[in-house]
Amino acid sequence: MKVRPNILWTISVSLLYLASAKFGLEYAVIGQTVTLLWPPSGIALAAILIGGYRSWFGIALGALIANAETGVPILTLAIITLGNTLEPLCGAVLLRHRNNFSVALDKVSDVLSLVLLAAFGSTIVGASLGTLGMFAGGEIAVADVGSTWLAWWLGDGMGVLVISPVFLIGFGMARAIPPLFSSRKTLEALVLIVALTVVGQTIFGNSMLAGPGYFPVSLSLFPFAIWGALRFGSIGGAGVALIASLLAIHGTVQGIGPFAVNSMIESLILWCLFADLMAITGLLLAAVNSERKKALTALRNSNENLERQVQKRTYELSRTNLELHTVLVEQRRLQMEMNQISEERQKMVGQELHDGLGQQLTGIAFLVSSLHETLGAKSAPEIPIVRQVKHLLGEAMSVVRSLSRGLYPVALETGSLSSALHHLAEYAQGTSEIQCAVRCTASTHVIDKTIALNLYRIAQEAVCNALRHSKAQRIEIKLSEVSGQYLLSVEDNGVGFPAQSMKANGTLGLRSMRCRADLIGAAIEVRENPDGGTALVVTGPMKREG
Repeated sequence: MKVRPNILWTISVSLLYLASAKFGLEYAVIGQTVTLLWPPSGIALAAILIGGYRSWFGIALGALIANAETGVPILTLAIITLGNTLEPLCGAVLLRHRNNFSVALDKVSDVLSLVLLAAFGSTIVGASLGTLGMFAGGEIAVADVGSTWLAWWLGDGMGVLVISPVFLIGFGMARAIPPLFSSRKTLEALVLIVALTVVGQTIFGNSMLAGPGYFPVSLSLFPFAIWGALRFGSIGGAGVALIASLLAIHGTVQGIGPFAVNSMIESLILWCLFADLMAITGLLLAAVNSERKKALTALRNSNENLERQVQKRTYELSRTNLELHTVLVEQRRLQMEMNQISEERQKMVGQELHDGLGQQLTGIAFLVSSLHETLGAKSAPEIPIVRQVKHLLGEAMSVVRSLSRGLYPVALETGSLSSALHHLAEYAQGTSEIQCAVRCTASTHVIDKTIALNLYRIAQEAVCNALRHSKAQRIEIKLSEVSGQYLLSVEDNGVGFPAQSMKANGTLGLRSMRCRADLIGAAIEVRENPDGGTALVVTGPMKREG
């Protein structure tokens, strides 16, 4: 099934090679074989890069027929045909040896590879073998070997630089399914071609405008190469170079234009250099512009991808934050319930101590008092023992009342936070030799009941710590209102509190106070007073949130 396409491809390559060879040989400068216009070298390279190494036979067949018509000896014909066949094969091998070489020529490295490896490198093979064949067949003398080789090398290089890009890039465009140019851009391309043709014909078709040797006028065509490369890419740069080269060769061979000097070979060398520079300029500009567009596209895609990643991470963080907030709310709710249960337990135990054990101790104390009076009336010797029992019962009743009051603050239940703090101060002062005062300027009836209970427990723990550890002479409890928030402080003038312990939150009492502050949405701070001692400050809203 693949035999017929291979044959058709081979015939097509051979016919195209033969036709372009006949055209190039019309401008032969040495004998009938050496020319500075050799399109077949570009066609052959493009055929191998597009169709593979199987194209060699069509190239060899076309070269054999074209060179046979020049009338060279058989030995010369064989060597020239061999050179014409090996040259594109070597060029294709060198280019394919480079990783990631693309026939679209949309990278600067691809253009440089085409120029250095194919146009300058592989053409050495064709020029060397062609010159050798001409010398071996007696077509040239030893003195003409150098000029023959140079002309051959320049002609082949011109074909590679000017002709092969048109076929390579055009092949890539033909494979593109969507249209590459819009109708507006197609119109712009037509304007470019017409303008280039008019200017080129003016320069190379009018002997009065640009005389022989006036090379600067040829530079007026380079803006068209820039236009084509930047607006239409590689195909624009290659197409402009091809059209400009055809216009220039047409005028040069007729002795018109800046390249038409006294010697035909010199004229064609100048034209060949002009064509090469046009092609290299257009291809390099197109490649640079293409890489710039690719870099901008990659940057834009990277930015869009980064934005998507940021949005995704932001969403994930928001969701995680929401889940964490939900967990924290649930944890706070559970802690609040546990505290309420604990308070209820303490309240129950306090009531039992007050109503149960306290009443029983009161009854026992009443009986002991009666016994003490009875024994006193009889002057019994057991009176000192009964008196001691009565004293111990009094101390036990005092301890039970203290425990009951600590577990169940009746003043907070029946009164307000202010009255509960005053009872706390009275108890602290009554059980120690430390002066304890309360200053309350806030409206405690506005404070939420749960907040009030936790503030009382924090104050209770702070006073207890001061009594145990501060060695203070005075403790002051302050409750005030600042900017719609309460401010509770417990200050002493004792020995202070180690800074490391305050930062490390190392004691059970501190951890308990911080936990209660978190539950009611309050901020707690423990600091040293400038005049000595410690201050515990709690601030927060009057009402619970949520």
